[in-house]
Amino acid sequence: MSAGITIPVVNVRETRTIHPVVTIRSQHRDPFVRDAAQLAPRTSAEIAVDRDAAVAERTALEASRPDLMLTGTADDVADLDHRIAVAKVRIDQAEAQHAAAVIAEVKSQADDEAEQTRRKALRKVGMKASAEVAKLADRYIVLAKELAGVLGQLREQEVRIAEANAALPKDAEPVPPGEPFNGTETIPMRSETTHDLAWVDARTGGPAGIMAGNDLQHRVSKTIERRVSVPSIPGEPHVPLSHRVTLPGLGRDAPPIWRSLPQPLRSDMGYRA
Repeated sequence: MSAGITIPVVNVRETRTIHPVVTIRSQHRDPFVRDAAQLAPRTSAEIAVDRDAAVAERTALEASRPDLMLTGTADDVADLDHRIAVAKVRIDQAEAQHAAAVIAEVKSQADDEAEQTRRKALRKVGMKASAEVAKLADRYIVLAKELAGVLGQLREQEVRIAEANAALPKDAEPVPPGEPFNGTETIPMRSETTHDLAWVDARTGGPAGIMAGNDLQHRVSKTIERRVSVPSIPGEPHVPLSHRVTLPGLGRDAPPIWRSLPQPLRSDMGYRA
């Protein structure tokens, strides 16, 4: 006889006598469905339903025992007593699970309320920050438009400087950009002295080549000096301030308040920072 937690179904039928005969059978269920049901968490209300069903089952089984004592066999009575005992275990188990579920649900509700309180506080802070951002965005528009006016004046002067440097008088130095130079100068090609370590033959002063045996005692190291060419490094151009700044507008489709325009002044015009 299985001691699983399946709920036995009690069928009561009338015999030829006035005494009811009780037969008990287990309700067969798919093992996968049964295992899934056991693993799934249950609420206190669901557990209470199972507990009440177990109480009703035990009550029905106990009520049928006197008649079964008269009409059944000893094995029938023993089987019934086992079913009653299993029903009692199920009741006790349901009571324990119900108590634990109630405690867990109370804690879960308290935790949820605390979390909601925390989130409400965060949202209150967020709403205050949103209002502050709205004020700062309005201020940004005012300041950006003012700065755009300054950048516009800078660009006008930068154009004049570029035009002057494009048509310099003979032997005249380029006009400096006025702002700190942010490019780099071109480094021309040059030659440098380098030193190599080589094996030489002490008897001849020439390269040692392949030596073996006693000839190895004549192999010595020597530092050889030679000149090498170092390639030039191109300079990076100066980019005027008005060409490097972008002031975006607000909103997805808003045009920029000021747009960058990377058209650098060439540093190879001769200006040095």
